[in-house]
Amino acid sequence: MRSTACVALALGCVVLGAVAVPASAAPLPGLGSGDEGWVLSTNDTSKNYSPTFVGNGYLAARVPAPGEGYSSTPIVTQSELAGFYAAPAGQYERRASLPSWTTLGFGRSGGVYGTPGSWSCAFDQLCPTRYGQISGGAFVETSHPGSIAGGYLAGLNTNNTPTGGGTDVIAIRDAPAGKATLAVRYGNGSGGPQTIHLGVNGVLQQLTVPSLSSWDDWAVVTVPVTLKAGANTLEITVAEGDTARVNVDYLALYPDGGQPPTKIAPATVGTTGNYKQSLDLRTGVLATSFDWTSPAGDTTSFAYEVNANRAEGHLGTVSVKVVPHWSGTATVVDEFDGRGLNHASTTDPHVDGKTATLSQTVVSDGKLATAGLNSVLRINDKTVPTEAIAAPGDGSAGQSAAFPVSKDKPYRITKYVGVASSVDTDRSLEAATPQQAAADTAARATAGGYQHALARNNDAWSRLWQASISIPGDTAMTARIHASMFYLLASMRAGVTWSTSPGGLSSDGYNGHVFWDMETWMYPSLLAQYPDIAVGANTYRQKLLPAAEAEAAKLSTPDRPIKGAKFPWESALTGKETIPPGNTEGKSEIHIDSDIALAQWQYYEASGDTAWLRDKAWPVLKDIADYWATRAEPDPAGGYDINNVMGPDEYHDNVDNSATTNAGAQASLRIAIQAAGILGRSADPAWKTVADGLKIPVDAKAGIHPEYDGYTDQTVKQADVTLLQYPWGVPMSPSLAQNDLDYYKQHTDPNGPSMTDAIAAINGAALGSPGCTVYTYLRNSADPYLAAPFNQWYETRNGGAFTFTTGEGGYLQEFMYGFTGLRWGTDAITVNPFLPPQVPGLDITRVKWHGRTFDLSVGRQTTKLTLRSGPPLPVRVAGSGVRQVTPGTALQVPTRHPAGDATHC
Repeated sequence: MRSTACVALALGCVVLGAVAVPASAAPLPGLGSGDEGWVLSTNDTSKNYSPTFVGNGYLAARVPAPGEGYSSTPIVTQSELAGFYAAPAGQYERRASLPSWTTLGFGRSGGVYGTPGSWSCAFDQLCPTRYGQISGGAFVETSHPGSIAGGYLAGLNTNNTPTGGGTDVIAIRDAPAGKATLAVRYGNGSGGPQTIHLGVNGVLQQLTVPSLSSWDDWAVVTVPVTLKAGANTLEITVAEGDTARVNVDYLALYPDGGQPPTKIAPATVGTTGNYKQSLDLRTGVLATSFDWTSPAGDTTSFAYEVNANRAEGHLGTVSVKVVPHWSGTATVVDEFDGRGLNHASTTDPHVDGKTATLSQTVVSDGKLATAGLNSVLRINDKTVPTEAIAAPGDGSAGQSAAFPVSKDKPYRITKYVGVASSVDTDRSLEAATPQQAAADTAARATAGGYQHALARNNDAWSRLWQASISIPGDTAMTARIHASMFYLLASMRAGVTWSTSPGGLSSDGYNGHVFWDMETWMYPSLLAQYPDIAVGANTYRQKLLPAAEAEAAKLSTPDRPIKGAKFPWESALTGKETIPPGNTEGKSEIHIDSDIALAQWQYYEASGDTAWLRDKAWPVLKDIADYWATRAEPDPAGGYDINNVMGPDEYHDNVDNSATTNAGAQASLRIAIQAAGILGRSADPAWKTVADGLKIPVDAKAGIHPEYDGYTDQTVKQADVTLLQYPWGVPMSPSLAQNDLDYYKQHTDPNGPSMTDAIAAINGAALGSPGCTVYTYLRNSADPYLAAPFNQWYETRNGGAFTFTTGEGGYLQEFMYGFTGLRWGTDAITVNPFLPPQVPGLDITRVKWHGRTFDLSVGRQTTKLTLRSGPPLPVRVAGSGVRQVTPGTALQVPTRHPAGDATHC
């Protein structure tokens, strides 16, 4: 977990949008014999449950256990849009979240399921804050023990800055009129008093709470209040002047002078049964079904389907089949839920009752981007007139419809949601405003009907899944692979040239910033089978090159001219450095330039597209080479140094001659030289001089590459020196390579992020590491980080970013590049297959290179490469030179295995 904005609510830092503890890597439910690793499901969300997200590479939403809408627990559910960034006044750029577009409720006067504000707490009960309406950047946190409901209100202060507008609203029922006592149970381990605002029926007052011994301690303060008879509203909010470094566990109203209550209000209104939630990775549809009995005793069967349409990136649908086991007048509620809104505000809410259309405009903080949302509601494919719902003031907007229903008769209710923004890259921004474009999308989908929209979505996913990775005979491992690729595809799509963050489009974790995670971990997994999608990550860097050039120019002095481009460590909308204040990586983790250069070059190697290399990639490659040629310093003893940097090991800053930084700079310079030769361009002679002079020293006594000058056995955060082998391909003897693996395995923090073991597995496969080493790396790269029931990765064994698409990308590379030995080249591909005995085989379909499409099947004894289409495929096979594979024929090569006993792990 690289440094970034921290939530000031604990003894340490919690990444915004992250979760504290991963679920157990227990056997995954829902994998029936006919699912073939494609359908993941659960019947119990009360434990070992982390909600999944659906996305189409442009629009995404995390969907909570109820199957629709917004929830703050166990993970804040957010709705994200590619490229939708904010710039709060005086702060850095960050991803802005939309209102939750998935809310769709049904019921009648005795209770409507799925609507905001349906939960309430009785007078003289303990009211857990986690069940209230949480908005404005606040969220539920679970890392500190002792809360009454297993979670509490947090996020009221971010990075030592109060989260202005962070709010929790709790509805109170059955209150007597007159004086009462309001109790607030809080946690404050900040070391000093903190302030927040309390509200009773909209009247706010500031509350000061004393400091406690630690963040694991709780205390109660009381405030006298006056209530009205019946319904009242309590509110916790961060207002001007608050310091707000405080967690809040519960609120409670009880009689003036009476004893505090002990009964805890229940989490739900009504009861559910026969619950099941399933994610079909083949279609990206999340289905949730259950029976719900309202507080008034009405029972209704629900079957929700939520989808971000793959065929139409600007379309999301929520459809529910309801069977009321009662007759009467039903109410449907379609809402954009403002509690999911973050770093943005809404304007212009409007309901056209005749057409049952709800619209709203979302403006990111700092007016960096604008989005239009448009929802059309249909009941049994027909228009039922709607009315606007009174907005609660949190950015929500909604419409409702009433219609008669008959007992045990099914009804299909669907909302078609169109979304567009002012920074879209897949449509002409001159053709329509975001609101017009959103309305057009929703109208087209409505005219075609739900089944047509769903069929188009299914067909689009089916075309993507023609390329697959699977383990024959191992459904559980295949399901992990499919899920990992699904979450990458849910976060990227062709034509959308906004790159993605370590959490993909699942949340605003890591502020939605783009790091090296894309180029090094996610991108290679997409490049092999989905080059048209992967290239968008390269386009993103290309279009932001001017900002990187400006950053390099700022570093230049008369005594030390710096040329070229310095790309930001954390990037967002404008290409400026967006790292939160107080972090040094933006200055020192400059290996990001090399990571970008390698990704640009890999696309050329895989595509052979010389026009793209000339027109798109060359300016980036040239600028990065110029940067390294001027950033490196002549060493008085000869050669060149790169000093005062941080390598991938973020535990050590301001080091000299980071092995991985130097290796990447050297490779970037040589890539630029090779590209210049291909294009007939001149290569600066300094590029070769510096590349040849950069040091990647070896400690002859220890037989390893030291991580940096002066390195002496310090603990390493994550894969660093081991990256020299893959992806950088630094020449070294097999014994030195194995020594590096063995040594850094012993010196790497086991609580670091999940990518380390993936790199070790790929390297071990290339080396043919003995025993069960490679299989152990494979298991360790997944098992400790996997969250049930939907095969999502956490960043570390202790939690961190979620869904961690970086780790999922690393896992996929183990199969694509590790067990196949696949490597790109400008003249041929290379294969060098290896298989641990615990893995029964590996099938990969529709890999693309230079206009060819081929399949790889790694068997226990023999690996088969079959060319599906295109000209003859040149394949470099270890020990036998280049072989030509013609369409319809197969090349067979021996599969390597580890030496020694590889079965006892």
